[in-house]
Amino acid sequence: MMYVCYNCFSDKELQAFIKASKNNGNCSVCDSTAIQILNIEELLDFFQELLANYELSHSGISIKNKIQGDWSFFSSHDIGSQILNHVLPRIKGNINSALDEVEYSEEIIQNYEYWDTLKTEIKEENRFLTNIQFLEEIGWDGFFNTQFQLKSNTTLYRARVHHESGMNAYELNRMGCPPSKKAGGGRANPIGIPFLYLSDNDKTVLYEVRASYLDELSIGEFTLKDGIDEIKIVDFTEDTFLFKPSHVNETIKSRLLRDRISKDLSKPMRRYDTELEYIPTQFICEYIKVITGAEGIRFTSSLHPEGKNIVIFNQELMECKKVTLMKITSLKLESDLM
Repeated sequence: MMYVCYNCFSDKELQAFIKASKNNGNCSVCDSTAIQILNIEELLDFFQELLANYELSHSGISIKNKIQGDWSFFSSHDIGSQILNHVLPRIKGNINSALDEVEYSEEIIQNYEYWDTLKTEIKEENRFLTNIQFLEEIGWDGFFNTQFQLKSNTTLYRARVHHESGMNAYELNRMGCPPSKKAGGGRANPIGIPFLYLSDNDKTVLYEVRASYLDELSIGEFTLKDGIDEIKIVDFTEDTFLFKPSHVNETIKSRLLRDRISKDLSKPMRRYDTELEYIPTQFICEYIKVITGAEGIRFTSSLHPEGKNIVIFNQELMECKKVTLMKITSLKLESDLM
């Protein structure tokens, strides 16, 4: 009989489940002692559900590496091997060993790869009459429920580069979006529909506006308007935990799809790109806005990975409370040789 403890896993949901166990004892896997333990038999239904999402594939990687690489589910590769090799003979399926090579099921691959199909369609074929009903049929309407509440005490930042030296800091009312007639298309917003682009720290905004040596900037500090306690934001940065009994398939599909979209949201615009590159992410932001009722999105900054960007669909929810003048006095450049 195998007993596992919460130290065997990195998945916080499963850790909490084991910690709630009333059984104390010694772990059979990681040798922890006098700790909450769980008979692995109680997790067989979950592993049956989890492993049904993988298929044997000679072009894949081992099941232990696939699960650990994508989800950091176990606390180590060795512990993952021990647990999987104990579990696999006890459940139904064609995967028999932790070293068996697998890939996600065809259904899962087709689901997240449809993002690439959709990008081509709305850029080159059907821009305004995309088949929204099909997105619902494959479950996309339920894949953007990873959300957080933006609270009234959270400060966000926005930067504007000055067009000439010696200017005063911009006034509070000039730190928001441009008017509709002047709003160009962005990574999230279509032309003529301004969204408010913010970041969670004042360093990230310097990267986002590509501030250069000796540039002078105004840095605005934004919070929710007085009287608004919180708003709902779809979060592309939040950790997704695999231990969701009865919902594992949806969890995998949702996370893999959001990862692909997040990469496109974070991708910086290059000088030789066209605004056509923005259309797919503009579409998905409008889809999120309409389907989920969320007030914005959050995603990781590719220009400053330590920071996160927040896009607010309606700038009237936010208020600039303070503006600080800044000058760039040093610059560090890095490059990768090609």
